[in-house]
Amino acid sequence: MEIKPLLSIIIPTYNRVGLISETLDSIVAQTHQNWECIVIDDGSSDNTDELLAEYVKKDNRFIYVKRNENYKPGGNGARNYGLDLAQGNYIVFFDSDDLMTEDHLQVKYDLITSGEYDFGITRTKYFNYTNKFIDRYYNFTTKDITRDNYVLQKLNWLTLDVIIKSSVAKSIRFNENIKIGQEYNYFSKLVCLTAKGVFLDKTVSLRRYHENSKRTTLAKGIHYARNQSVTNWYIFVDTKDFLSIENQKVLLNKTYNTILRNKSIPKDISNIRFWRYIFNYFGFNALIKLVYFYVNKFTKRMYFLKRMALKY
Repeated sequence: MEIKPLLSIIIPTYNRVGLISETLDSIVAQTHQNWECIVIDDGSSDNTDELLAEYVKKDNRFIYVKRNENYKPGGNGARNYGLDLAQGNYIVFFDSDDLMTEDHLQVKYDLITSGEYDFGITRTKYFNYTNKFIDRYYNFTTKDITRDNYVLQKLNWLTLDVIIKSSVAKSIRFNENIKIGQEYNYFSKLVCLTAKGVFLDKTVSLRRYHENSKRTTLAKGIHYARNQSVTNWYIFVDTKDFLSIENQKVLLNKTYNTILRNKSIPKDISNIRFWRYIFNYFGFNALIKLVYFYVNKFTKRMYFLKRMALKY
């Protein structure tokens, strides 16, 4: 009997003892059985230890570890640790409260091996909530998978959707300095490295909706503009060498816009480096951007100046 390649499933978790069993059971039920599932605990204070010990005892394909201190707290550090531990031919990222359809791994494996592809993309839907917004992610009928289309967010996908060749996935890191848009940063670097991706219009990931999820909390929080500024900045820095000058300007201007909303440059962004790029890219208009940056600290008026400052 043919032995199918090993797939590494990487799952960060934090205080999900009441939900992660359903996730792990959906993995056990997979039709593609040659997998390893690496669960990285990011400092849980519940009974995750005891629960995972039971799964590891019953099935040695489960690997349970605590996030190593060499990796920063948060899902990004946990995923990077998982990438370093993974032994599989392909990488599948997943979350500790979501579910796989029973053919999840098989569909993804068949997809990425259907041609000379470095990554494959499937679909996700909520199983406990009606939300059509998620359908906007999958704009593949009108947009091709290219670095420009993804980095400029003309198309999108979720962390749960991908399968990536291990050699490719391991050559990229999740940015441990950002708190939102982690997958946006990671996949932007992915498409800059390779655009050999393929999309299949099939749902194989079932997402759980939480009213008070961390994502929702961050989106509503007072520090959202600051966090978004940092994410946009890293997207610009990490991808600028692969994009046209025009698209580099778009990304840098996007960073400037969120910095205006934050009313200051976050400490994660070098003031000198930021303004150097602004003046290098925007010439005379950079002076207007600088002036409005300080005006914006004190008043929301002078809309005409804002319109000029946001030009690129």
